[in-house]
Amino acid sequence: MTFENWLKETYTNDELKAIGQHGCASCAPSGMIYYTETTDLYNRFADDLHAILGECMEDYGDIPRYIYTNLDNAQMFRNAMVWFCAEVLAQRLTDFNED
Repeated sequence: MTFENWLKETYTNDELKAIGQHGCASCAPSGMIYYTETTDLYNRFADDLHAILGECMEDYGDIPRYIYTNLDNAQMFRNAMVWFCAEVLAQRLTDFNED
C-alpha cells in the first residue's frame, strides 16, 4: 500500500478537500493528530513521503520552511513530512485550485 492509497482509504473526499485547503495543522485529521500516529505513518511510508518531497523540490525548487526548521527534532520532522505530503496529495486528489 502507498501513502496515497492510505489517504484515499482513510478519508472521504470532503475530508481530503479540507486537508488540501486548510492543512493538517488547521483541521487535524483523525489518524494524523498525535506524534505516535504520524511517526507510525512516517515509518510505514517513508519512501513514498521522500519521493513526494523530491517531486515538490523538482517542481518548486525548495522544501517548505516547516520541514527544514524541524530537522533537529526527529519526531517533529516526521510529523512535518507526513502532514506536508498529506496536504500535497489531498490537493492532487481533489483537484485543488486556489482561485
